[in-house]
Amino acid sequence: MLSYAPIFFVIISSLIFVYFATLNSSSKNKYLETNKAILQQMVEYTDSNLKLIERNVSKMMFSEKIVQSFYDESPETVYDYYLIQKKLIEFSSSFPFAVSIYLYNERTGEFLTSSNLFTKQNFGDLAFFSNAYLVPGLDGWTRPRNYRQTDQHQSSKVVSIFKYFPYPSDKKGALILNVDVESILDELNRMNNNSGSGSIVLLDDNNRPFLANELSVEGKSIFVQSEYTGWQYYSESTHSDEFTILSLFSNFWIVFGMAIIVIAIAWFTIVTHFNYKPIQNIVGKIGPFMSRRSEGIGIKSSRNELKLIEGAIDHLLERTVDYDHLHRERKLLKQKSMNHDLLIGNRTLTKDEWTKYMTGMGLPYAYDKLGVIVFEIDRYAKFKEQYSPSDQYLLKYIVENAFLEFIEQRSLICWHLWVHPHQLAVVIHLQSDHEAGLLRRICEEYRDWININLELTLSSGIGDEVSSISDIEKSFRSASANVSFKTVAGTNAIIDHTFVIGRTNAKKINWQQAIQEMVHLFRLNDLQWTAKLDETMEGMKQSLATRREMSDFVSHLTHHLLKVINSRSEEIQILWREEYTESVGKTAFMAETIDELHNLLRAILIRLDDEIERERFARSNHSIALRIKTYIDQHYSDPNLSLNQVSDMFGVSSKNISSLFKEELDVKFMDYLLQVRFEHAKQMLMDTDEPIQNIAEKVGYTHVISFHRAFKKMFELPPGEYRNLYRS
Repeated sequence: MLSYAPIFFVIISSLIFVYFATLNSSSKNKYLETNKAILQQMVEYTDSNLKLIERNVSKMMFSEKIVQSFYDESPETVYDYYLIQKKLIEFSSSFPFAVSIYLYNERTGEFLTSSNLFTKQNFGDLAFFSNAYLVPGLDGWTRPRNYRQTDQHQSSKVVSIFKYFPYPSDKKGALILNVDVESILDELNRMNNNSGSGSIVLLDDNNRPFLANELSVEGKSIFVQSEYTGWQYYSESTHSDEFTILSLFSNFWIVFGMAIIVIAIAWFTIVTHFNYKPIQNIVGKIGPFMSRRSEGIGIKSSRNELKLIEGAIDHLLERTVDYDHLHRERKLLKQKSMNHDLLIGNRTLTKDEWTKYMTGMGLPYAYDKLGVIVFEIDRYAKFKEQYSPSDQYLLKYIVENAFLEFIEQRSLICWHLWVHPHQLAVVIHLQSDHEAGLLRRICEEYRDWININLELTLSSGIGDEVSSISDIEKSFRSASANVSFKTVAGTNAIIDHTFVIGRTNAKKINWQQAIQEMVHLFRLNDLQWTAKLDETMEGMKQSLATRREMSDFVSHLTHHLLKVINSRSEEIQILWREEYTESVGKTAFMAETIDELHNLLRAILIRLDDEIERERFARSNHSIALRIKTYIDQHYSDPNLSLNQVSDMFGVSSKNISSLFKEELDVKFMDYLLQVRFEHAKQMLMDTDEPIQNIAEKVGYTHVISFHRAFKKMFELPPGEYRNLYRS
């Protein structure tokens, strides 16, 4: 490297000299272009301000009611003039240039400035105004002119803009705005001095200077003309001569630099041949290996020695990176597999085996107790529909890493695993002196963070703490069971053993029987089916029904509802297939809790009941059947109530009544009469102490023996035993 250093030093030094020599002339041109760009910006700045003034003048004339009032035919008061002058002053002060405005009223012949009211006899700018007012079509800014309000005032150079009110064909007056020329030049020179350039000379469209003392543009090498006003802007380029000194030597430095470069190349070639031997030995060893590798993959090997060395090093680095990546992946996969087997009980470890395994993995292992928390993403089906796979992965990554940060803040050790796509299991190493309820407090803090920062919720199941790694399966199973009880506790809940203990004595419900009773009431168009549904759902909550039991409930309900629908008209069957089959089936997947399932099913069944009811009432036969049903409900206690009596009452043959009742209400006439009578009898047996003889008479039986026989046949128990059994 030391032998090459002088060569590089000489080459770099020569290149620097040549670079600065050749850069000199282009720098001067660039400097002139920069000054011209600065002048162009000044022109654009001036034009934009003049355009703004012109636009705001037009806007003020047609939007300011105060200014328009000057041209009204109504007489103006002194206060009105004061308000107009105040508005003119406010308008004039909003621009960077010195601006003066006056208004002319053709009806009164008066001129109103921001300071006074004039007539034509004493107004100093009458000569300009008269000529401009009588010549229509005056547009744009005037050339520089002298302006003064009265003969006693000193005149000043201004450029003006003239506007008729409201328009030239129907003019009632005019507005003239004057911009002081010196203020324009002062602003331009102020900007020019900030950029380091000289003064600016401004000429009008007739090449006349704006001010009398600007009679020459000599030395002004930069020129820009405004497309808006036609004015010409001239500026001199300062410091441009400073580039000429180095220009005298540019050709000399170029020749000198080229000679040095040729000498350096020759020197570089000689030194390279002397120092190439070590590289040649390396290439001799790498070459055969690279040739064999190239033949193996079917490409030609490079004949460039440096390319051979570069390829060999790249290959070595690639193999090293692949090995490290493969090692990390295999280590992570092994760790996940072990964690999964421990949690589900496929494998157990003693404490010594656990210590050896974790030490080999380079992970902390110490604990006094272990606790498992299972987090479940609520409404996972909606979560998958709402987010793409990449977004799902990102959100899960945030969920697990945020919890790990909570654990690290408490100086605890944990390891985690996604046991299901929607469930994250976390095992926390606890010390013997940890505070009571620590896992629940961690879950509460974590839940608050999730609710604030993410658009999803998690339900948490906390397992029982265990003292050995061999019992970790028990803690995981209890945590999984607890999180499944979110069907009762609700989403975004934290569930531990205390929640389950309070409901262990709840009575299990016979789902099949409850569904059959509810569907039977639904088929009879008895609104008590809603109460039966409420009672069933409440029983499910009390008995801690899981998601699987909710799904089974929906399946059984759908099966029994289908039987009811198949007995209805073709219209109802088509309606069920097209609108209700899918919606009822989806409730088990859409509902996270029993309350949600309850609300969904109730809404769907009420809507279906309404549809069936409308279809029923559309048929006259059903109306008669309903009237007969109502009559039975009201006169069930009549011992003479029979098919013949109803036939005489409604003027329909007994045979037609029997078939009509069966067809429309799906139950025989006598069966329904018995159901009504014994429902009331059953209720009186459980709720009152009346003798059985009285109860039999109240439900239409004149002989208590007949009542005993019929009651036992229906309920498989005599009335007395039924009362004793269900009251106890």
